[in-house]
Amino acid sequence: MDIQDTTREKILKAAREVFVEKGYDGARMHEIAARAGVNKAMIYYYYSSKDALFESILKESLKRFFDSFFELPDIVDMEAEKLITAFIHAHIDFLAQNPYLPKMIIREIHGSNPVTYKVIQECFDLELGKIIHKFEQKISNASASGEIRSVDAIQTMWNVAAMNLFHFIMKPVINVFFMNKKIDENELLTKRKQAITDLVLNGLLPR
Repeated sequence: MDIQDTTREKILKAAREVFVEKGYDGARMHEIAARAGVNKAMIYYYYSSKDALFESILKESLKRFFDSFFELPDIVDMEAEKLITAFIHAHIDFLAQNPYLPKMIIREIHGSNPVTYKVIQECFDLELGKIIHKFEQKISNASASGEIRSVDAIQTMWNVAAMNLFHFIMKPVINVFFMNKKIDENELLTKRKQAITDLVLNGLLPR
């Protein structure tokens, strides 16, 4: 990694921290510069504005999310049970690697940040829409063939995503719950994957 790449990574890391802590409106470029150990002019060398910096962070994170699914074998050709298991594991692994993202996106959506809406819409048009269409096609085909029960494909995906997100959105509450217990985060996430997979498959697979 050359000097420019290192500087850019420092800026992105500092910006993520500030945006998560203070939100887009509360974030200040001079604070991001101070945390990154660079002057403010260096940020503007890489990013033309705060909007451009925030947009870059969102796009980079969401691209990694989509890449994790495109690394799977073709969704339509996978067995439904394997697809759902892979979806749960890939999503939780991504969230574990990017724990700041749910909090940041939820905060900005509720704050009606137009940059957030713009990036999500672009990602839907380019990537997310393809994944949803393939998932819906697979679930519909699996329902028709009797591989799984007859269910709404979109609602099934939202249900899985919601259960995956719970751990990361409710982390402060979970920490209080386990206050007097030693927690191994990796072990806890492994149990969450298994619990969610068991629950979803028990609801979908024919009895």
